[in-house]
Amino acid sequence: MAQTWKKVATLSMASVMLAGTLAGCGQKTESIDMENPSINVMTKAFQPESAGADSPVMKELEEFLGTKLNITWAPSTSYDEKVTTSMGSGTYPHAMLVGTRSSSVIQASRNDIFWDVTDKLSDASKFPNLAQTNPMVNHNISIDGKVYGLYRARTVGRAGVSIRKDWLDKLNLDIPKTVDEFYNVLKAFTEQDPDGNGQKDTYGMIVTDYLDGPLNNLAIWMGAPNKYGLDENGELIPDFMTDEFMDALNFMKKCYDEGLINSDMATYSSDKWNEQFLSGQAGVIIDVADRARRLAQNMQGQNPDAVVDVFGYVTKDASAEPRTLPTTGYDGYYVFPKAAVATEEDLDFVLGVMDKANDQVALNLMNYGIEGRNYDIDAEGFVVKKDDPALVKEYADLNQFSTGIIATDLKIRYTAPVAEKIDQVYEDNELYAVPNPAEPYVSATYSKKGPQLDAIMAEAKTKYIVGQITADEYKAEIERWKSMGGADVIKEINEAYKADDTVKAE
Repeated sequence: MAQTWKKVATLSMASVMLAGTLAGCGQKTESIDMENPSINVMTKAFQPESAGADSPVMKELEEFLGTKLNITWAPSTSYDEKVTTSMGSGTYPHAMLVGTRSSSVIQASRNDIFWDVTDKLSDASKFPNLAQTNPMVNHNISIDGKVYGLYRARTVGRAGVSIRKDWLDKLNLDIPKTVDEFYNVLKAFTEQDPDGNGQKDTYGMIVTDYLDGPLNNLAIWMGAPNKYGLDENGELIPDFMTDEFMDALNFMKKCYDEGLINSDMATYSSDKWNEQFLSGQAGVIIDVADRARRLAQNMQGQNPDAVVDVFGYVTKDASAEPRTLPTTGYDGYYVFPKAAVATEEDLDFVLGVMDKANDQVALNLMNYGIEGRNYDIDAEGFVVKKDDPALVKEYADLNQFSTGIIATDLKIRYTAPVAEKIDQVYEDNELYAVPNPAEPYVSATYSKKGPQLDAIMAEAKTKYIVGQITADEYKAEIERWKSMGGADVIKEINEAYKADDTVKAE
């Protein structure tokens, strides 16, 4: 699972100068006409043709929101360049999606180019939907302890374990609850002929060259921090410097030594992750829960008797509390430039529109169009989309304007039984998500040396698991990581962490 600490580029002198001049150039700030309101929005487009001003869905959405929407659609493939161009010219919409926390976005925020909406997002009397934003995700997009935008929500508890349920049943095993039980399942899948063909031709878990997926989940289950955690002195340190992370490495090494995972894990491409599961060679994948749905669908054509199940986590032992590895919880966020949003009254209006866009009527329009025109509801209450391209175009890409703080209550018919369980996994995982306390912070050293530093530790983890280096040699690689710039990264992250007044070390 692609879990990443957002790595932002170092702030160049050019971007500092640019951000310092943006507020005074490019456009004349005018207040929104509250009698005939209209707001300008810039967001991503993924479809060849996005919903236009004459779309019946757009018109109905505007009527519900009480404002005209002038949406500039920019291709997703070049969207960040579009943001850079807009910032360079100082010409802004009222609401602009920023896809990444780039150096220029961070510096513009610090230079008061965008409105600080920290307090607004806790005002449930004005913005009842926006007040339901996840505090962890707001922290993840924050800059110097302040929130400068409204994030587009993505599933926080997305991690999951796909498993062959029919193999469990044949071996009289249950879904594992603890790390030891998880190990026992992998061992049984390897040694007890779960496919019943009388041959020793199966193994437990597929691991690929994307080692962080399974390893980081295991580490969280076993008590390690998410990317960074506090040591006994109240200092943030990387996860790979903790004893709990070493426990996870030792677990993986034991599985590797006993043949419970594939021997070619170091070079086995993640593009082929599903292949050995679908062919019946292995029965477990730790990645995202939604992979179970795709596996179940594809398995129907290859082995209709196979049953795919999914679960979110195991605990370190029977007495341990659940812990899960979250995503960052967002895919870009909307900022509100002061060059376009003239006053706090204007800001409240724009935020009010964004709030109302999280009402069910708006969510349904943006995601599915107009009932009876773009989709129907069947006798069991499920959405049935109409596939006419002309009808699809009427709401195409409107879901990119939706922040998804509130989920739509429309129901989609699942194509595989396991898909319904995936939603429950997401909900359960979010309850036990372990935040990354360092997520918002910027290290200038990491911005310059991140790829080299990451390569040192990625190689060290893999070599230790496959037995090419010892535990002492692994620790020596950590020291090399420090000497190559890692020590400066830790120092800079801690400086930012301690300067953040909104965070109190426990």
